[in-house]
Amino acid sequence: MNQKPEQTFISVILPVKFRGDITYIVPDEMVTQVQPGCRVRVDFAGKVYCAVVKQIISKETASVNETACEEGRAPRKNIVYKEIMGVENLPTVQATEMLFWEQVADYYMCTVGEVYRAAYPNLAVRQAGVKARKSPEQFLEALKEQEIKNIEEVLHFPLPVLSELQEKVLVQILQQSRAGEYRTKPVLLHGVTGSGKTEVYVTLAAEQLKQGKNVLFMVPEIAISKQLQNRLRTIFGERLLTFHSKQTAAEKARIHKIVSGHYLSGYKNNNGTFNDAVIVLGTRSALFLPYKNLGLVIVDEEHDSSYKQTEPAPRYQARDTAIILANMHRAQVLLGSATPSFESEYNCRIGRFAKVELPEKFYGAQVPEIEVIDTIWARKSGQMRGSFSQKLINEIKQTLREGGQVLVFRNRRSYAPVVECVECGTIPKCPHCNVYLSYHKYNNTLRCHYCDYTVTFNGTCPTCGLNTLKYKGAGTEKLEEELAELLPEARVARFDADVAKSKRTEEEVIRAFSRGDINILVGTQMLSKGFDFENLNLVAVMQADTILGIQDFRADERALQMFNQLMGRTGRRQKRGKLVIQTNQKEHPVILQLNQAAGKSGEKSANLIGTLLEERREFRFAPYVRMVKIMIRHRDSNKLDLLCSKTQAVLQSVPCLEITGPFVPAVDKVRGEWIKCFYIKFARDSHLAKNKAMLLKAIETLKASNAIIPDVDPL
Repeated sequence: MNQKPEQTFISVILPVKFRGDITYIVPDEMVTQVQPGCRVRVDFAGKVYCAVVKQIISKETASVNETACEEGRAPRKNIVYKEIMGVENLPTVQATEMLFWEQVADYYMCTVGEVYRAAYPNLAVRQAGVKARKSPEQFLEALKEQEIKNIEEVLHFPLPVLSELQEKVLVQILQQSRAGEYRTKPVLLHGVTGSGKTEVYVTLAAEQLKQGKNVLFMVPEIAISKQLQNRLRTIFGERLLTFHSKQTAAEKARIHKIVSGHYLSGYKNNNGTFNDAVIVLGTRSALFLPYKNLGLVIVDEEHDSSYKQTEPAPRYQARDTAIILANMHRAQVLLGSATPSFESEYNCRIGRFAKVELPEKFYGAQVPEIEVIDTIWARKSGQMRGSFSQKLINEIKQTLREGGQVLVFRNRRSYAPVVECVECGTIPKCPHCNVYLSYHKYNNTLRCHYCDYTVTFNGTCPTCGLNTLKYKGAGTEKLEEELAELLPEARVARFDADVAKSKRTEEEVIRAFSRGDINILVGTQMLSKGFDFENLNLVAVMQADTILGIQDFRADERALQMFNQLMGRTGRRQKRGKLVIQTNQKEHPVILQLNQAAGKSGEKSANLIGTLLEERREFRFAPYVRMVKIMIRHRDSNKLDLLCSKTQAVLQSVPCLEITGPFVPAVDKVRGEWIKCFYIKFARDSHLAKNKAMLLKAIETLKASNAIIPDVDPL
């Protein structure tokens, strides 16, 4: 009598929000194809998913896992497991990838499945008829051809010539990278804008590539990667890969295959070797590529808030996650900024990070001049011409006469932030979010910048029915129009999220401004970081009060960073640049600090940072504590209040320093859901992971996983 063979069970990771192990049976005919890391097709809750095989397990282990998942309920008996539907012909997910997902999930209090979904967001997309720019095979041939030309010297890159100060900084960074055998300290490169940080990055990256190690070069915005990509392409050629969210699924799949080495292993050139190392230039999503042999991670503009993922989970901070990734690969981390985050400053002060400095601009340019224009006085004295003071108009004219270019900064896109009825005072709001609708003149619409709700603008008040809706305030679109009227001889253009919707238009505007075809560029904070415009001599900040007036413990830090970044965009060559700030708050501490620091060393700025850090320590805010924001969302405001009461009760059981809330955020309704929040503060000690686990367990007792959302290290 033949004995029936024992069934094979596997534990899988699904790209969904689910805690605990999920078990399936492998049919006998597929057993030889299934191994840890391979992708399988499964049915879960009536939907088909592409799952990753976590491990092959016994039936006894499967039963134990199922019982553990049912904690708090009666154990189930006679569990019926589903069979997998098939094995996908996709590259294997490496064990290091899955370990990385687990570490990210543990720290940011989400599920491994949510991290998997972030790493492979297009699993269900079938790209029929869509082709990537260049296949992995074509990439391989180009790489082989490039390397065969350099048989004597395996890799040769046309590197920039470093200054004496850059060489000194390079040596300091290399000394830190060799300080430990297993884990090296992250290095913070604090270099003023225009000091030549990119040249240092490039030199370090080239050294890693020559050793056959991959490099990840992170930037906060896609727009920055476009200009930097052209610069790096001339140095690294085919070895440069660009990765960001706007690429097609086919192009992303191509880069996944190249980075993983799936198509490159086993090839050799005439010299008996083949170096397949690449440098990936990417935004925060590039962290989840399947790296092998990673040698260096560069995080440029490390202070930038764009590195923080807010929706959906995992709500990770890319700067900190990059350090987790680098530690797993024993790679060096280099963080660069002209205005380092307070978290990085703190880590340098306690010895967790090493710090090196580039205090001088590469071309020897002076610190930009700063002028603050009091718009209250200008308005009373009749010196305002629309949104612009006469003094600023004169500065713009003078800059244009001297052949320079001007950047006008406004941190609000649209023509007008709001429209108001002059008869009854009604200001139209989004029906789904508790925010005012912004007017966009280019397509004559009122739009919500949170949910993108859009309605055609006809000037009619929804309350009184009269044609009396008028524009209030000025966004980038209106400023562009005003400048065209005030300076008809100037060539004016705009760069904001509306322009960036078209990849072609976005690139054309940046190229035209770089060439000097555009005299004045009106833009949002997309232009405040990373760009290098040789002829930009004047930066004007409009309505600076919208930056200074934010009520948040990080407000002064962000304002100081923003103004310093804008200062860095001007006067990047021999000519001294100028920053003009129009504000109603000329006595604001950040404004006073900028005035004191203008033309001097960074000592005053350092003093302000020290003062702000001391305030954070005294009132127990990050970076001196670890913070978790608990967001509670519900479509019914009454049920939201009830859930907040229950949440407050269970939070009392969590060992923490302080619980604040529930409080109403600045925007308390988004996409039809009302929002309230709690702040939880934990000590920065060895009990942090344990305490966060207790917090997560307390939240899960409320059985409202979709309504209660933890956000670790919130902005």
